[in-house]
Amino acid sequence: MFHRRIENISTFILLLLWLIIIPSCSGNNNLHLFVDDRAGLLDSEQERRIVDLNRRLLEKLDIHFMTIILDTPAPDLDAKAIALFDRHALGKKTKGARGMLFLVDPRGKAVRLETGYDLEGMFTDAFTGYVEREQMRPFFAAGKIGPGIEATVELLVAKALQAIKTGEFVVDQENTVQGEHLSGGAGARTGIQIGDQIPPKTRSSHADNFAPQPTPLQTLERYMQALRQHIKDPDLGIYSPETRDFFRQWVVTNAQQDNELKGLENVLGKAQPRVRDQLAVIRFPVEDRGASPYFLELGDKGWMLDFHSMNQLVRFNHKNQWHFIKADHRFAFAFTDLRFDKHGFPHRTR
Repeated sequence: MFHRRIENISTFILLLLWLIIIPSCSGNNNLHLFVDDRAGLLDSEQERRIVDLNRRLLEKLDIHFMTIILDTPAPDLDAKAIALFDRHALGKKTKGARGMLFLVDPRGKAVRLETGYDLEGMFTDAFTGYVEREQMRPFFAAGKIGPGIEATVELLVAKALQAIKTGEFVVDQENTVQGEHLSGGAGARTGIQIGDQIPPKTRSSHADNFAPQPTPLQTLERYMQALRQHIKDPDLGIYSPETRDFFRQWVVTNAQQDNELKGLENVLGKAQPRVRDQLAVIRFPVEDRGASPYFLELGDKGWMLDFHSMNQLVRFNHKNQWHFIKADHRFAFAFTDLRFDKHGFPHRTR
């Protein structure tokens, strides 16, 4: 989940973030439908990626997600969110009241997620509050607005996909909502600081428990322990030297760690380690599209995770399905029994 979990991903994630975004030539044409950056905090590339992700969210999951970044503080952010939700008719383009507003008030130091009627059961106040605190706040405190928005959308997409899988949420409905208001005022808000100095990453007092392990699978299991304990030390022994350098520049959130841990717990029993000399790959069945492979390398003391290479090679689409961005790489030995389409998605050979 490297693109979901990692800042220049964009999501772990997201949802080893990040997560995740396939370029679109039509992104800027739809800017007004998905992004209104009045404060000018996003660069053009960040806007393009966010617009493209939200466009696909609307097309594939029938959820209209819009981000608005205010340039003046809102005296009442809750009322402002409801007014903007209605003004932009979020949900009118869906087959139900499936709009979402991500309202950022940088000067007022607050954010709010407003949800449409048909999404309130899935994106509860407790869940949206958790996303705001555990995902948005760390990114925003580091001044990483664009990556924070992308990573947040990733978690919401992952939540929607899980709800669809379990039957809690149905994508297609026959009737479009006709009511005057599409939002019932549900949602959550939390205080934020943008660009504040965040504490430096320090060595964990439990770092000695995360030394390189004798087998690749044992190293992955030890990594899951770090996720479970929300350990964010970039210098753990289970990381390769390049990964440690990479993680020092990476914003780590509790939400990302929780999301990745949940995904790993669901597929760990299906793990398929493949080893060649000093390299290893832990794969999962190709049918588990969201379960991306983990790369490892062997050092003097044991096996270490190579997230640096994963970030360079693995991406996710709008449905959190992994694919390679190039076929020729040093871990390709572990995938010779699969075929990859022109977009780098894996398939079983016939």
